Amino acid sequence: MAYDLLRQLVETPGVPGREERVRELVAEKFSAFGGQISTDAMGSLIAHIPGKGPRLALIAHMDEIGFLVSKIEPQGFVRVMPMGGIDARVFGAQKVMVHGRRDLPGIVGSIPPHLQKKASGPEAKNALPIEESFIDLGLPAEQVLASVRVGDPVTFATDGWENEHAFFAKALDDRVGLFVMLSAVAQAKKLDCDLFLIASTQEEYGLRGAGPAVFATQAEIVLALEGTVASDTPGLKLPPNTLATTQGKGPEIRISDQRMISDRRLVDFLVETAEAAAIPHQLIVKNTGATDAAISQTTGPGVKVCALSVPTRYIHSPMSVVQKRDVQSTIDLVVAVLETVSTINL
Repeated sequence: MAYDLLRQLVETPGVPGREERVRELVAEKFSAFGGQISTDAMGSLIAHIPGKGPRLALIAHMDEIGFLVSKIEPQGFVRVMPMGGIDARVFGAQKVMVHGRRDLPGIVGSIPPHLQKKASGPEAKNALPIEESFIDLGLPAEQVLASVRVGDPVTFATDGWENEHAFFAKALDDRVGLFVMLSAVAQAKKLDCDLFLIASTQEEYGLRGAGPAVFATQAEIVLALEGTVASDTPGLKLPPNTLATTQGKGPEIRISDQRMISDRRLVDFLVETAEAAAIPHQLIVKNTGATDAAISQTTGPGVKVCALSVPTRYIHSPMSVVQKRDVQSTIDLVVAVLETVSTINL
């Protein structure tokens, strides 16, 4: 399978509240499916492909973790506020892109070892807090002030790559979910439902966009398509009662997390569908994290939801990695759902 579209998606910047470039790209792809396309007040993109069967919404969020410019120092250094959960330990010395009146590459300033004071104790391992860090654009202050304003978005500017097994990139949470959605709808031979496609906003800033978008569709079933934490790396210790989400074993069918309990009949339908088509999958119970499924579930009179996720290593960092076979398995399962969802016993 070609990954050109996924590359387009991850290379298009969109921090919470500033998803307009991603929205433009996804709207172009939605238009190929026909139906009606609209943008709601929160900026979420909604496509409706009418059909017979249950009202099913597939949702994936457009935003990525990133920053907003919060202050510009007189010398031209740029300070930022994080938008989404970002560990300060992955921020220092990174290449970033400030999306001002023009896109400006820069680096997060760091202190050379020669100039560092030798701390002792726990402080010796602490990263410089993001609020104390700054971005160096390498430009005269007057040029920075002419091109950058408070509120401009900032993203990591790391270059992705792929090999025969894996795809490496920033923003796989959740551009991989959008990729799964678009690929599955394109590949489905029929649609056994009244289908809504939602590209939501501001998921990384409190799951803010999903509720209004799902409410507008009056969906009966919502399937959130995500990139989720792959907890299969060396040295990572999980609680004894927690099963690790592992790469190479197919999508995570999430039964619970910190803010959601999936509808059991929907979970059973996903498992039975996967087993019938010999699609690898993982059943996971956890009490951490949250997705757009949580907000979708409590919208209006309530909605039957589940989260279906591609295991992603190094999530919420400048570079993540997914296994292509997991991506393909997730697409295959969504295709099977689209073609048979009216058989579910709700």
